[in-house]
Amino acid sequence: MGRLFPRSSLRRIVKKNAKGTNISKRADGLVYLDYILFIEALLKEASIQARQDGHKVIRQRHIEHATENTLRKFRG
Repeated sequence: MGRLFPRSSLRRIVKKNAKGTNISKRADGLVYLDYILFIEALLKEASIQARQDGHKVIRQRHIEHATENTLRKFRG
């Protein structure tokens, strides 16, 4: 089975944004899983917002509104 995500690219991004921090070899997998959970929650919130506005399609404004709420939930 192939890889589910580009591991080398993700490791490079994590190292770049975590300057001066030691990161274990398997941390990139956990970062990827957290990213997937965030995206799923974001789409769920945007879908709810779109339905409340009477739309069948998720639009940019729904994503922007849902981003604020989802980021609050994922804050550490």
